[in-house]
Amino acid sequence: MTDEEINAVVEVLKTKRLSQLVSEKIREFEEAFAEYYGVEYAIAVNSGTTALHVALAAAGVGPKNDVILPPYTFIATANAIIHQTAVPNFADIDPKTYTLDPEDFEKRITPKTKAVIPVHMLGHPADMDAIMEISERHNLIVIEDCAQANGAEYKGRKVGTFGDFGCFSFYLNKHMTTGGEGGMIITHDEKLAKKARSIANHCRVDVSPYPNVPAHNVYWGIGYNYRMTAIQAAMGIVQLRRLDSFIEKRRRNAEYLTKHLSRIKGIRSPFVSKDVKHVYWAYGALVIEEELGVSRDMFAKALLAEGIKAEGYCPIPVHLQDLFKNKVGYGDTTFPFENPLYGEALSYREGLCPKAEKLSSQDLLLPVYQTLTEKDLSDVVRAIEKIVNNIDELKNL
Repeated sequence: MTDEEINAVVEVLKTKRLSQLVSEKIREFEEAFAEYYGVEYAIAVNSGTTALHVALAAAGVGPKNDVILPPYTFIATANAIIHQTAVPNFADIDPKTYTLDPEDFEKRITPKTKAVIPVHMLGHPADMDAIMEISERHNLIVIEDCAQANGAEYKGRKVGTFGDFGCFSFYLNKHMTTGGEGGMIITHDEKLAKKARSIANHCRVDVSPYPNVPAHNVYWGIGYNYRMTAIQAAMGIVQLRRLDSFIEKRRRNAEYLTKHLSRIKGIRSPFVSKDVKHVYWAYGALVIEEELGVSRDMFAKALLAEGIKAEGYCPIPVHLQDLFKNKVGYGDTTFPFENPLYGEALSYREGLCPKAEKLSSQDLLLPVYQTLTEKDLSDVVRAIEKIVNNIDELKNL
């Protein structure tokens, strides 16, 4: 955060035009973001979660449908599906890239499947060629979850531009922020863009069909107040200009870690597919218990004792969270998990996605954010080396 962001926010505050309904700042941010991604349309919202929800709603997903997603993700990906009263349908991951496995994705498609949400995990793009080919054959909507991959590329093309929608988060710890919270939806489709923009603003119409009723008093469907504020947009405009430099610093930090960790027994650096640009929201290393003789959690505790905070990203895969195991629905019901519009309920159990379940016990997210110095990175490496070199002591604790 620099004086430039602070001054941009102060400038907006002085105008007293803080809402999306009265400020041009949000449209300015949307246009800049659309230009960065080379798409026609961008719709600013107040979080990455609401971006996903709006995209699902605009795609017409509902209680008759299921939506396929990986279980190695943040709960928001699944919650957005539930918010739209659809059924989450989990498919396993590729254990190398931590992203949706196209083969398992296709196996999980049901007659009720309407959409898929590939998640570009930790900054590594999913296999979009295979995912798009399968989706086109099965006539599925594709909603890319780019919350952790702002600026990432797959075969020279930015993530978020392959599917029907790309959804982004500007939460505080993402590559760029709009002041702690915020989100964006991008699309090439004019009709989907128009519908998404309306849903995010209570489903308000653009033009009133009634001669004596203004448009702001006419609503065509179920909508929400998911609008971004002018303050958020002002900060986003500045942060977007700095995004590429943020990414390059993260990539350099990741290169440093990979160079120095690759020689350490029992620690695996993250795999990077050829033809992708990994933007490292986090550095997803692996702790191989079979080689070290200690668990990931024990290793993380030892790191914390050395002053380095690191942990598993998804220690409980999403499909094994109590929400799914107990099918906690709206009110005192199990809806939408069990509902007559969908039919036979899906099962959420251990063993459903074995690759994701194994990864969730091995992954160790190391710091890689752009503000780290070389000394910070050196401290991380030295701490890991110290623990591995004294692993027998740790085993005896």
